[in-house]
Amino acid sequence: RVSFGVGTRNQIIRCLRLRDYRNIGLIIDGGIRNIPMIQSLISELEQKSDFIRIGYCEISEPTYLSLDQMRDQFCCDEMQVVIGIGGGSAIDMAKAMAVLTHNKSSAISYRGFDKMNEPVLPIIAVPTTAGTGSEVTPNASFIDTVENKKMGINGEAVRPAYAFLDPELTLSCPQAPTISAGVDSLVHATEAFVAKKTNALARHFAKEGFRRVSHALPCLIEAQDDIGLRSEVMYGAFLSGVGLMHSGTGPAAAMSYPLGVRYKVPHGIGGAIFLPHVAELNVNWGYYGYGELMAGMNDKAGALAFVQLLKDVFYRLRIDQSLAKYNILREEFVQDTLALSGSLEQNPVPFAEAEVIEVLNALEA
Repeated sequence: RVSFGVGTRNQIIRCLRLRDYRNIGLIIDGGIRNIPMIQSLISELEQKSDFIRIGYCEISEPTYLSLDQMRDQFCCDEMQVVIGIGGGSAIDMAKAMAVLTHNKSSAISYRGFDKMNEPVLPIIAVPTTAGTGSEVTPNASFIDTVENKKMGINGEAVRPAYAFLDPELTLSCPQAPTISAGVDSLVHATEAFVAKKTNALARHFAKEGFRRVSHALPCLIEAQDDIGLRSEVMYGAFLSGVGLMHSGTGPAAAMSYPLGVRYKVPHGIGGAIFLPHVAELNVNWGYYGYGELMAGMNDKAGALAFVQLLKDVFYRLRIDQSLAKYNILREEFVQDTLALSGSLEQNPVPFAEAEVIEVLNALEA
């Protein structure tokens, strides 16, 4: 159940009452704890609940070890619901706490799909960024510091039962995470639209989501207090996330994972670095479906125009399209990417080791 619009956060208390949730777990992005709007929301939740336990997500890329540490101070058997307030990392951590409250093994034991043996608490997602899609997905991603890989605790049990999308909550989001989350949604939309498992429903949502975010996000960077632009980006990103859930992701998202884990590049920025070059490679191999996403033109000219549009948008957002400064260890990077074969197989043309290297060559030149 998704609620969208300015002031939507004020419906959370009513939701808790309707479901008779009195014992609450609350995970909050540590960077927003002192923002008045967030403090007001916390205060109201404290007043209206019989029991509340608050934890702060202080890490930009949560690890499985950090989940175990958080559980020790956060989870208790009396908890009825977990609310996540913040960006994708905070909401993902809330999902993990909903799992780990009754599933007592180490967090990494639940890596994969549907590994939970005991009930998972219901989750309420309240995003303060627009683009990660965590509020609608059945996934939560964390870093395995032993294997240096980012993988998820996944399954329908971790899809939030409720999401409250209030654009006012994104007003406090600084420019860098605003851009990263926004371009993440453009990656979602593009790869969902062209994935092998796409369908009419996924394409409908992805196309509309891409249109809204690609127009509004560059303007928002010049007017960060514009609630209209904030609303447009948040709504468009939500639509892109729905499209992704009915389709699948692709190589740009896959390549962003090792870039984030090994070189600390934000996930959305990583996807934006790779997306134009993945699309260009696909066009060179004869796939022209990108033109339909932009203007309904299923030909080479339309597809190339779409690639140029991506480059123009990312240029306006000042996203550096070069990997030269990261001194990437190729063999590790390629193997990490190939391990995400499910995403590579969604690409509309074959995409394997040679293609990963070709994209790296283009970006390191």
